[in-house]
Amino acid sequence: MANLINRIRKSLLWQGITVTFVLFFSGCFLDSEMQPFYGVAKTPKSQEFRWSDGGLPKVFDPALATAPPDTDAVRALYEGLTEFDSSALSAVPALATSWSSSTDGRTWTFYLRHDARWSNGDSVTAHDFVRSWKRVLNMGQKSPNARLLSNIEGAVPVPLPTASPKPTPVVPEIKLQAEVAETPLTPTNPKPEPTPTPKPLGVEAIGDYALQVRLDQPDKDFPNLVAHPGFRPVHIETGSEISSPTSISNGAFELAQTGADGVILKKSSNYWNAGATQLERVRFVAFSNSEGALAAYKAGEVDAVSNAALEPLAIKLLSPYSDFKRSTYAALTLYNFNQTKPPFNDIKVREALSISIDRDRISQDVMGGSTVPADKYLPDNQQPKNTPKTEKTSTWATNIARARALLFQAGFPDGKGFPKISLLINRNEQQRVVAQTIASMWKTGLNIDTEVVARNWDEYETALNTGQYEIARRSVVMPAPDERIIISMLFEVGLPPVSDPVGTPVKVPDNSASISPPASRNELPANVGVSQAETSPIQNEAAALKQFAAIPLFFASSYALVKPYVSGFETNLQDAPSLKSVKIDPDWEPPAKPKTVWWK
Repeated sequence: MANLINRIRKSLLWQGITVTFVLFFSGCFLDSEMQPFYGVAKTPKSQEFRWSDGGLPKVFDPALATAPPDTDAVRALYEGLTEFDSSALSAVPALATSWSSSTDGRTWTFYLRHDARWSNGDSVTAHDFVRSWKRVLNMGQKSPNARLLSNIEGAVPVPLPTASPKPTPVVPEIKLQAEVAETPLTPTNPKPEPTPTPKPLGVEAIGDYALQVRLDQPDKDFPNLVAHPGFRPVHIETGSEISSPTSISNGAFELAQTGADGVILKKSSNYWNAGATQLERVRFVAFSNSEGALAAYKAGEVDAVSNAALEPLAIKLLSPYSDFKRSTYAALTLYNFNQTKPPFNDIKVREALSISIDRDRISQDVMGGSTVPADKYLPDNQQPKNTPKTEKTSTWATNIARARALLFQAGFPDGKGFPKISLLINRNEQQRVVAQTIASMWKTGLNIDTEVVARNWDEYETALNTGQYEIARRSVVMPAPDERIIISMLFEVGLPPVSDPVGTPVKVPDNSASISPPASRNELPANVGVSQAETSPIQNEAAALKQFAAIPLFFASSYALVKPYVSGFETNLQDAPSLKSVKIDPDWEPPAKPKTVWWK
């Protein structure tokens, strides 16, 4: 009886093993037969592009649009002097067929095409650009894009009036001048300096189809900058430079419908290159969350999903599919030094703090692999392919031994005597974990203590803009591949920060190594420099890198799902696909399913 029971048990055991074997390997074959695309990929019958772009466009004014989906709609509705090559991010002709610059890079002339039309049939001329750019400047701080024009000669954005201004007594101007002239000059009452005459705006229409722009500072990348939506013209009449633009546009598409259920753009028949535009309609659709957008994409209800707040787990699950696209986004998170406060005015201290951070660990562990480690200020391919790259440095790699040597040389052996760092961040759980991880790295590697100071957004922004910090976290979205404008955004005082990308914090173990400092200056590594200029002006990335002006941490990533029957939808650093290039391929067919081979 016992033998019979044992035989039955063995039989059942082998049956279980066999079932498990079959299920396991049949699962593998099922995986091998899966389509390489996420969800349904059935070609639509019409040239209508259904796009979930993180929401519905609400702003259709080039002066006000700053982020998708608004900027995507503006780029489709309006065309500027130049356009981005979506794959290379270099300037290509748009309304301007060509351009030239003076030898010093301060005067640019753009030659406009003669066949460009507004959607009402009017010609697009250089005068439209003059009026539109003046309008942006006249809007002052109401236009977030006004500062992009700040390098144009005479471009001074009109400031917003302060709340409840005190009444000013009316005094005739001639009387005021007489009083000043009759006032005796004393050391405490010097002669007032004459008010300098403002320069005229350096934007001039040289005829109807040539636009000349004069800059204060040379800018070799200016044709890239004017591809930004903020430089695109709007249809306004002379003298109405502060009014809202009409619905008349000059791009490849016109606004056909707006509402809570969607925004629809239709192909413009008056666009100069309408024959090359394949799409008949673009339909922006919105969902309450990213899960809804992914479900609609999987069901074949939308053709593309972008600007969705994807969790790290969703990113990992989507990564194997060929229609899932990931690219570096030109948005940098960095830590700014307040160099007016010792010891952060010492380049050796700044370098020591910078190179004691393990950026790979921050991106992979803390940020869940959703960011790209940054050892410079401009991401790869930020500059156009034909533009000489800024010289990069490898000294930003994590190097605890060098960091400790630099700190020793700065007078803080083993961190002794170094004041506790105050690290300012905005109140955000993800940024708190990042800050605490970096504080742990500084403590373990350099024996430096750090207090993480989290403030609500208004308090954080005020402290940042008034210099009330020692080290502060910032995040900057780079508006165009223009080195001059990006460096000015990173290092000019008083620039507003931007909101944080969404992410999930991850707890990180402390595995940094502790290294003892050298016993004396004679034992310092030979490559520790002591003679770098610490106060040279920051004019480009090379100077910023040399001065360790700030600590770059990571670049953001952008993600998109694009159906395989869609072509021309390019993901890039600026997160700026061109709808003019997008088309639905009616002949696309899914690949044949692979045959299951059980044995050879």
